[in-house]
Amino acid sequence: MPLFPVGTEIPGYYTTPQWFIGRVKYCHEHKAAGMLEAIGVEYFLAEQTVKKKWSDRIKVSKVLLLPRYIFIRCLNSKRVDILQRTPSITHFMTDHETGRASVIREEDLETFRRMVGNDERPVTVSPVQLSAGDRVRVKQGILKGRECVLTEISGKKCFAVGLGILGSASVELQLSDLEPIDGDNNEQ
Repeated sequence: MPLFPVGTEIPGYYTTPQWFIGRVKYCHEHKAAGMLEAIGVEYFLAEQTVKKKWSDRIKVSKVLLLPRYIFIRCLNSKRVDILQRTPSITHFMTDHETGRASVIREEDLETFRRMVGNDERPVTVSPVQLSAGDRVRVKQGILKGRECVLTEISGKKCFAVGLGILGSASVELQLSDLEPIDGDNNEQ
């Protein structure tokens, strides 16, 4: 019996490339990225440039925000082939509620990429999935025009983006940089 009966529409999960979460062997993040690049698969490795101040100098380095994880954009049907061709990737993360490979929405991953690319404000990744709050739009800076959820973490106002079963990523923003989305009557 076919997965989808003749005449029924096949969901986009199976027909369009999605962002999946790959689990990587210990300290193999860059090796996995190289392997994916070699076979022409789009990926995103969450690294942020940070400045560390020493007593006599400032050192700039890259830090992995999600060690042992890599985001891979592909068709669902190509995941097995990717695992076979990139031994540094052990498996894809699964959403236990649906039993399918966990997917990150395209717009959420693009927002996360912009957050990570901004070395002015450090990104915090939390395993806690944030509950829905006030929807906001960023008015200026590298995240200008992005819409997401305003949350309060440890007394700080943050712009947060969901990362599926990995939780969420947040960055601290000034309230003056945010505006409520139409239909949201909450005062900022």
